Amino acid sequence: MPDPSTTRLGLYKSKSDGSELVSYTQDIGQNLDKLDAAAGFQVVTSSTRPSSPYSGKPIAESDTSYRTYFSNGTAPASASWVEIPNSSGTFNNNLKISQGKQINVGASGSTASFAVLTTASTDDILSTRVTGDTVSRFLLEADGAHTWGPGGSTAADTTLSRAAAGRLALAGTNAALTIGSATTRPVLSAAATVANTVTQTAIATYTIPAADAIAGAVYRIRAWGTLGVTGTPTITFVCKLGGTSGVTMVTFPAVTVRSGATDGSWEAEYYLACATTGASGTWSPMARYTHNFLTSVTTYTPVGPITSAPITRDTTIANDMVLCATWSAASASNTITCRGFAGERVA
Repeated sequence: MPDPSTTRLGLYKSKSDGSELVSYTQDIGQNLDKLDAAAGFQVVTSSTRPSSPYSGKPIAESDTSYRTYFSNGTAPASASWVEIPNSSGTFNNNLKISQGKQINVGASGSTASFAVLTTASTDDILSTRVTGDTVSRFLLEADGAHTWGPGGSTAADTTLSRAAAGRLALAGTNAALTIGSATTRPVLSAAATVANTVTQTAIATYTIPAADAIAGAVYRIRAWGTLGVTGTPTITFVCKLGGTSGVTMVTFPAVTVRSGATDGSWEAEYYLACATTGASGTWSPMARYTHNFLTSVTTYTPVGPITSAPITRDTTIANDMVLCATWSAASASNTITCRGFAGERVA
């Protein structure tokens, strides 16, 4: 009987006592073939992996872009293969990182578990897509900006980024932050003036997006400004939904301004609560304002609150919530200016 074959490659060994003649085919040729096949990574296919690999046996699969494995020597052999990441094949297993260790790209020097060093603040760090997408649904850039989109081939439409020290900026069409059922969408205005006209004119406008409202949603405009007149005209505030040509929600009583006042000031609040949604959606309004138009600059008069029964307006379309002002007499000296307003969904 020959001596036992080698444990790893199964190389043939003749009898050690010298009683067996050396066979080139068996003792040299076949052993050399086994050594040649075992040198480096043995190239196989995913269906022709060695059936009896030794512990540490390395292979590369030609039909999977050369994914690489080694055998850990356990049985069965089919379950013994441990994948080794390489830049040719797509890694097809989980990769475990010990606690306290990190994946470090570019030697960033950070102590984070995942650290990346880039050359520009706009370099992409993390991107997510669904099969078939041509643009990212989520993108994280090196400066921390987060960008979201609907996926497919549609470009991203929402960005959250650092605007200044202690400031985050949310950008996008009708950008808003929704928490539960409440959407915060503040809009600040530039100054708007109504002068030399008796036409009802919007001085503060907030757009409620189509289908944004749910039953119980509440929207608000808070506006403030100044006023000046010649003579004693009247000024009337009107609150509407759907722009200046839309539905009147609240009409304030006309106020006769004290003669020649140039130091008028006012503050107004206009609320809308959505009672029901849909094409025949209903809204419950409330509005009030305070002014010093009557007797002196230091005497302020509250007007309202004024409310009404629910009023019908389609919630499936976009609606402009507007605060309007109307003069009784047209004059270049009759001016009312909205110096600023905040429009938002508050519930």
